[in-house]
Amino acid sequence: MILKRLRLLLWPLAVLVLLALNWLCAQQALPIELTVQGQTKTLHAGSTTLNLGVPGKPRELELVRYDPLVHEYQLDGSDSTNNFSLDVNYLRHISSSPYYRFYAWMRGLDDLSRWRDLEVRAGERTLVSKSWPGNGERITLPQNGSYSVRLQWQLPETPRQLNLWLDDGSVLHIILNRNDRFLAVTEDSPTSGPDQELARVFFPEDPGPFVAMNLSTVVRSLLWAVILLGGVLLLELGLGWLLRWFPQRERKAWRLFSWSSALTKALHPLVLLLLLGSFLFVSWIALVQYHAMPHIFDASAYYFAAKTYAQGRLFAPEPPVPESFPGPFMVQLAGKWFAQYPPGTALTLTPGFWLGVPWLVEPLLGTLALLGIGLIAARLFNRRVASLAVLLGALSPFYSYLAASYMSHTIALFYLVWGIWGVVRYAQGGRMWSLVLGLFSFGMLALTRDLVGLLCIGLVVPGLVWLLWNRLGRDWYAWSLPLVWMGSVVILFLTISLVINIILTGNMLLPPRQLFFAGDRFGFGEGIGFYGKHTLAAGLVNLDELLTSLALDLYGWPFYCTFALLLVPFLARRAKLLDWYCLACGAVLIGAYVGYFYHGIYLGPRYLYESLPFLLVLTARGIVVLIELAKELRVRLKLAQWGSGAVTVVLVLLLLACNLGYYLPRQIERYTNYNGFPVGQRLDLDTLYHPNIHNALIIINDVLLYQNVLFPLNDPGLQGDVIYACASDSSKVESLRKAFPQRDLYMVTVGTDGRVYYSRLDSSRPKMELRD
Repeated sequence: MILKRLRLLLWPLAVLVLLALNWLCAQQALPIELTVQGQTKTLHAGSTTLNLGVPGKPRELELVRYDPLVHEYQLDGSDSTNNFSLDVNYLRHISSSPYYRFYAWMRGLDDLSRWRDLEVRAGERTLVSKSWPGNGERITLPQNGSYSVRLQWQLPETPRQLNLWLDDGSVLHIILNRNDRFLAVTEDSPTSGPDQELARVFFPEDPGPFVAMNLSTVVRSLLWAVILLGGVLLLELGLGWLLRWFPQRERKAWRLFSWSSALTKALHPLVLLLLLGSFLFVSWIALVQYHAMPHIFDASAYYFAAKTYAQGRLFAPEPPVPESFPGPFMVQLAGKWFAQYPPGTALTLTPGFWLGVPWLVEPLLGTLALLGIGLIAARLFNRRVASLAVLLGALSPFYSYLAASYMSHTIALFYLVWGIWGVVRYAQGGRMWSLVLGLFSFGMLALTRDLVGLLCIGLVVPGLVWLLWNRLGRDWYAWSLPLVWMGSVVILFLTISLVINIILTGNMLLPPRQLFFAGDRFGFGEGIGFYGKHTLAAGLVNLDELLTSLALDLYGWPFYCTFALLLVPFLARRAKLLDWYCLACGAVLIGAYVGYFYHGIYLGPRYLYESLPFLLVLTARGIVVLIELAKELRVRLKLAQWGSGAVTVVLVLLLLACNLGYYLPRQIERYTNYNGFPVGQRLDLDTLYHPNIHNALIIINDVLLYQNVLFPLNDPGLQGDVIYACASDSSKVESLRKAFPQRDLYMVTVGTDGRVYYSRLDSSRPKMELRD
């Protein structure tokens, strides 16, 4: 009895510890200091130091006003960092709604990127002290002697700016931007003009504040898990007590909740119907909202490579005017034209081009991946967990909108899932073909997303060896055939990879990605990534952004609820070894991106797509554990048994309603006529994709528009009815005319309203507008 009471006391103690940790995390702000000694002005941002070497005495410091609705990632999944899809007018419209206010309170939006603890000190004297300076506040600075201005940047998220007004009329703009990795100082001067950049350095260098931000996400998720767990059990107790007074005949009214037992009999037929509906929905996104075309550089490269493979070639011939065909992530080398990526994605898309439906490949593979997740969960846990995992995946906006694209992530997920399924099936008594299927899938995974694929395989292999040990034990003869197959598959796919490198780059150890950009690799230090450097602090910024995007986009639920349910089995001490294994795999797959220089967020945190099996299964396990705890609690306290689990069901229905009632409809709205450009930038894609022109070369002078929209329309051999090129001056246009003498040349322009115009460039005929 004493032990039970002590255990009960652990819960409030745990909550207090979590609250204390959350408070400590908030204290880890980034210190900013400006020191002034005569004409010398020095800025310190953590360990980063800049000498502001301009004359003039500071008069005022301005904390530049910011819009409190602008954050890196917002309630509707939009962002201000990478895709620039955040619509401030829309956010203003909904900011007074109860749902937005609840979200802002839960996430603590008012605490993000906030200035605090401002002090102006001269020696030992404090001249100005403000705990919470106002948004846009100006501070008058001393005009004599040396002094320092200190303040803290709490939970550094959205970029912030400080203006230093000088007595000569100049203004120094100090900009801190964690996402774009810079600390910059620019000057508006009466003599040299506006916006003159004085200094720019890499930022951030100090990991402390960003360790705290990621830890805060974990701590707050645990707090919400405790709230959900405690709240559900208390409500179940109350419901069980009330239902004791209902007569026996009323039990039939609660059959609404009998679905949970039906799920244990099979992968629920309704879930299979939901999978079919999900396939149709994702296919609709691909065909209608995405226009069956790619809308990002990576996808354009995959699309072009798949068209090349579909023609039976590993590479296309180099174009006659190479600089006018700047394909994104494409390499032109020794007469060859090919994508920088491993061949797995393009090879998998190739049958879609043969059949004329390339846009259908990834929706189909995504659906099969969800089915595979369900089959794995049924084997390792039970069919209730399996059905819930599939249901959660089918309703996931993150899954749906990425599975409709031409990116590599859905294909990698497909190979990962069926690789696991094949080996698990063999380990549980299946025939050798299932092991071969699993190994082949792992090989294709490595051929699709090389380093990530190898990481996934490295994580999965120990668990699979443990499963195989249960079947084969110390019978070393029984291990011989599986090991032969494993070795054969490794040799096969390693040979394929090395041969492709030899054919494309001439060096078996030089993959096209390194040829395109040698800085595109994991690691820390100088020369890594397109920011020129990667630090632990920058990696932790990536992790914070990925987790933030995942919390919003995975299920479309209120922010911390996304992670709270998957933590329930661990808090309730019901976690099995497989739960811990799934948690470890998911944590490593997510945490690994601390070592990569870029967060890559597009259609959600796409780099985390391969962690979906572990996240879906753990969330399903959390729901099942809540139901089981409710039943056990009622039995122990001799309360009514019927309707047990009802509170959990209602909770899940409410969470699903948040997605189906708001988040998913908002995604449908956001991605209608999607063009991949920032919000508000309209584009008549139908006219671009279907010009009323034949036997033509269409030229554009906008490289970004060319790479995002027009380049993937090209035939790899440049033999199609219409060819698309990019040229910025008349000499390049003339070179194109000579290279393609049998074609009419047209210039395409896009108006500010998004309307598309084609004008003939043939010198023998007048320019004309063909379509608007």
